[in-house]
Parts: sequence; structure tokens; C-alpha cells
Amino acid sequence: MNENNLNTKRAIDVFVWMLTVIAGTVCSLAGAIAVSIGNMWMPEEGERFSIYYSETDEFGNFTDRTVDAIFNGQDFTLNEEGVNLSTSEIVDRISHWMVLFKSEHQQADLVEFYAIIAIIAAIVFLAGLTVACVLTGRFRHEHDGRIYLNWFDRLWSEVQLVLLAGAVGGAVALAIPIVTLVPYTNRIGFTPLISNEYVFFMRNETVAGLCAAGIAVLILLSLTIGVTLVKKIKAHSFWKKSLTGKFFAAIGRGLSSVAHAVRTSDRFMLKYVGAFILMMLLAMTWVGAIIDLVVIFVYVPKVVNRYREIHKGVSEVKAGNLTYKIPYETDSKGPKSDLDSLASDINEISQAANLAVQNELKNQRMKTDLISNVSHDLKTPLTSMISYVDLLKTEGLDSENAPEYLNVIDEKTQRLKILTENLFEAAKASSGNIPCEIADIDITEIVNQAIGEMSDRLEGRKLDIIVKNDLSDSTVRADGKLLWRVIENLLSNVSKYSLEGSRVYINLSDVSSNRQMGTGMTLLEVKNISKDALNIPADELMERFKRGDESRNTEGSGLGLAIAKDLTTLMGGIFEITVDGDLFKASVMLDKTK
Repeated sequence: MNENNLNTKRAIDVFVWMLTVIAGTVCSLAGAIAVSIGNMWMPEEGERFSIYYSETDEFGNFTDRTVDAIFNGQDFTLNEEGVNLSTSEIVDRISHWMVLFKSEHQQADLVEFYAIIAIIAAIVFLAGLTVACVLTGRFRHEHDGRIYLNWFDRLWSEVQLVLLAGAVGGAVALAIPIVTLVPYTNRIGFTPLISNEYVFFMRNETVAGLCAAGIAVLILLSLTIGVTLVKKIKAHSFWKKSLTGKFFAAIGRGLSSVAHAVRTSDRFMLKYVGAFILMMLLAMTWVGAIIDLVVIFVYVPKVVNRYREIHKGVSEVKAGNLTYKIPYETDSKGPKSDLDSLASDINEISQAANLAVQNELKNQRMKTDLISNVSHDLKTPLTSMISYVDLLKTEGLDSENAPEYLNVIDEKTQRLKILTENLFEAAKASSGNIPCEIADIDITEIVNQAIGEMSDRLEGRKLDIIVKNDLSDSTVRADGKLLWRVIENLLSNVSKYSLEGSRVYINLSDVSSNRQMGTGMTLLEVKNISKDALNIPADELMERFKRGDESRNTEGSGLGLAIAKDLTTLMGGIFEITVDGDLFKASVMLDKTK
């Protein structure tokens, strides 16, 4: 909705409100005048009636008097005095409900006239009230689309209903003086027989004006409250914004909590609800009241102190002190009370959060190391290639050193190619974006084939390969190509980092499985002695570009173990490494064939 349309609709809303208030005020005044005129009495000629009035005696005291009178056309006769008095002479002694109309049908005509005005005004008022109720809540909404409620809308619904009843009752009450005053009666065709002073010596016109203004204000207030209640109904908050609704909602939540506690055997809820009910029943007797007081003064301070300790612990954790531990009491079964159990749970949460923070810091450090290592491993062969290309440019292809330079460039090119391929393979393995076709694979056959193909590299390092096969069934659930890549990476790692002339153990065995499905797992272990000191934790060796030597003087890229781990995970297996001094052990566990 654009700004112009919004302003137009708001102007229409203001006009509707003004028209509704004016119509309601006119309806009240016209109705009051119609009632007043309808209750007036015009005596017939020769009709006798009594006059009630007060006179003061010589001492200034008021004396109530009653005299008989008879209507003689335009004058009255007081029998007691035996003389005729003019209308102006008796005006202060006669009831204001008696009026001398100028024609026989004037009273009925006036009542009908003001009644029609009141009915028309009432129709306009009801129409305006309907339009105001329809328009309310359409021009302003919350960010989530709900109808906007201002401070007055948020008052309790009961308070608004009381205000509405008071405003309506006040408007009716202010219409009563209008009925007794009938202002400006000389202008509507009859002569009032009442003094032109009402109360506090104010003129009738002044009192009537104040009453009319008050009626208008109270009608505006009534309209505001009524439209507000409609808005709250539209916003589905009439019940929620009421004391009664809050009360019943609280009772409902309490009953729901108790019911949930019963269904789930919530010991905390049942225990405390039962304790409060028991204390309430005990308080009905003086002995029980004493017991309640003892329990309150002994038990409550203890609970409050436990609460304070827990609150302090939560504040410490919130402030970043994740190593803070909340003290609590335990017994053979664990925490002694529910609050002790809560303190224990908070300690575990803070410990878990601390571990998460430490892992995040570690991951950030590893990301930095990864970028540095990638840059180093890519830059080293490129630098050599650039240097030897410059030498070839300087000395020419006819130089006696040219073949040596070309060999170095070829070696570094192959090194860069392998590194690039490993990078892509590591990225694909980490993301799982590698086709994986699980089938029944003979792991013993793949191990033997891998040892045969890598025998030259292993014998070049004078490594003695010792294979021990304790498998009852060598068939595993795996992808043949991926499993080959895992074993090849492990043996490649052995050929690069094992102590020359040492022994390498490859063990195949059966292990039990903790998984719900399956019949067990097959374990492949590769153990060797490292030629360099393993100066980093075992879990970091599986990170990309990590090597056993932090100086990075070896030929490996540090991607082999990371790729092996990701490929094993992709096949549904488990990959672990263990470091014990210079002993390095890699373990691969795969599901057996069902």
C-alpha cells in the first residue's frame, strides 16, 4: 500500500469516527428531548390539581405547603386565596412537567419530530460503528503481519469492559438533566412553567451545553473502547489480554504440567506438587501449621542457597568462564537432589561448550596451516621449474647442462601434477562426491596385490613386510577401487616415512561390531616404525597436508592419510591411527558380508 492510499484511508477513518460521535450525541439529545416532551402534561380547562411549594416563615424557616388549583383557560385559581393569579405569578409554584402548548396536537408532533431525528441519528451511529469496526486494524501491522496493538489495546480486557460500561452509563446519566431541562423551549413553540435557574444558579442553557459536551466525550470514549475490543478479537488477543484468560491459561498450564509429569513419571514435578499439597493440608491444623513453618525455615534456605550457587555458575558460564564448576552433592546413586542434578548437567554443558570452543580454535589454526601448506607445496616445484627454465633461456638448449635442467623440470612437473591430482582427490573424498558401489570384496586379495605392485618401493627402503591373516572370512562390504586406493595410500605412507631396514606388520583379523545391523567387522592394521620423531598428535596426522615431520622436508604431500580416512568413511567404515613413541599404526575397519 502506497503512502497516498494509506493517507486517504486514514482520512476516511477519521471522518467516520467524527460522524459516528456526532450522530451518537444527536441521538442522545433528541431522544432525551422526545422523552421530556412526551412526559409533559397540559391540563384541560376546569381541571383541578394540587400545587406543592415551599415558603419561609418570619424566622426564615422553610415550610412545605399544598394548595388546590383549577385551570381557567390561561389563568389559575387558588382556592385557598380566592383570587386569580396570572401564569407568571404562579410559575415558581407549579410542576415543570405541566406545560401550556399552543395547539392540541403540538406535543405529539414534537415528540414524533425528535423521535425521528433520534432514529436517523441512531442509524447513522450504528453504520459508523460498523465501518469503524471493519476498518480497525487494517492500517498498521507488526513485522510478522499481526495487527499492531498500542498501549491502550494491551490493557486487560476486563478493565476496558468496565470503562465501556462506565462510559455508556455516564452518557445515559448526562441525558437525564436534558430531560428535566428541555433547553430553548420558547423556540420550539411552547412556554415552560419552570424557573430558568437549575442548580448552583446556572442557567438551563449552560447546564444543557455541559451535558451535551459530556455526552459527546463519553460517546467518543465508548466508541474507542468498543473498536479496541473488536481489534483485539481480530488480533486473537481478547482472551490472552485478559486477567480471566491469564488465570485460566495458568491453571491449564499447571494441569498440563501435572498431567505430563504423571505420564512421564517426572519425579521433580510430582514430588514438589505433592509436597505443596501436603503442606496446604497440614496448614489446616495448628500442629500442621507448626510443621509447615519448621519445613519452610529449615528446607527453603537450603534450596535458595543451592539456587544461588547454580545462578552464579550460569552467570560464570555466560561470562565466558567455561571451566567453572558448580559444586553439588552426590551419593552412591549420583546427584542427591534435583538441583544437584541440574548443577551436574550445567557443568557437563559448560564442559561440552569448552570442548567445542577448543575444537573451533583448533580448526581455525588448522585452516591457517592448510593454506600455508598448500602455498608451500605448490610454490616449491613451481620455483624450481621457473629457475631451471630461466637457466635454459640463459644458456640455451645447446648447453651441456640442458639435459640435466630438463630432467629437473620434468621431475618437478610430475611432482606438481601428482600434487594437483591429490588435491582434487582429497576435495572430492572430503565432500563425498565420488561414486561408491558397495559390493562383496576379498580384502586379502587386494592387500596381496597392493604389496606386490609396491614391492619395488618397499624393497628399495629395505622394509620387511610381515602379513598376518586371522580372518575367518576375508570378504568385506566395500568398493573395490576405493579400498585399493586406501591400501595403496597406507603402503605409500609406509614407503615414505618408515625407518629404513625396519619391519612393517600388516594384520587382518575379525572384530565384534557395536552397530545394530551387521555380523561384525574386518580389521586391517598397518604398523611401522617412523624414521622421524612423531612430534604431532595422532589426530592431526589425518588432517590435510600434515606430515610426521613438521619441517616438511619429506617428499609426501600429507594428503594420503586424509584421503584414506575420507574414502573409508564413504564406504561406511572406520579409520583410525595410533602413535606410540615412534610406532605408527593405521587401522581400517569394514563391515563383513552378511
